[in-house]
Amino acid sequence: MNEIKVAENKTLKLTNVLSRTLHPEELANLPVILTQMQNFMKSNGVQPIGPLVQAIKPGTGPDQLPEMYMMQQATQMIPNMEPGYHMDAVLRVKNCLYAHYTGPLSQSQLASSKLQIHAFENDIKMTGSSYTIYVNQDDDDAVVDVFMETK
Repeated sequence: MNEIKVAENKTLKLTNVLSRTLHPEELANLPVILTQMQNFMKSNGVQPIGPLVQAIKPGTGPDQLPEMYMMQQATQMIPNMEPGYHMDAVLRVKNCLYAHYTGPLSQSQLASSKLQIHAFENDIKMTGSSYTIYVNQDDDDAVVDVFMETK
């Protein structure tokens, strides 16, 4: 069943979050990068918890290109970070628009579009930051949660 449920004023809370910045030229190597993240966790004695999270934040540099991150919760904090990795004990993003998408993975971007339309119709100001959680995915059906931060 294809559907997108929308809610306002939701909070995204993640604990022990390992994140890695993704540069545009690295997108073709995403499976390798995700494997490297998993191996980095295992080599530090922690296990991944829950689904992958993709974060997109507005750019701050002179080119204003958005910044993309891949994030994964872990069983505990990793004390020593390697270059390119960052760890947060708690990541809390309050006052978000939220969409729960069920349908083909190839159409999951519709959840973000629906939130943008909802914000437009209800005069809700957005920060430009979004978090996409790939809860479950297979060839035909995916479950994706999208959080978009509001001002």
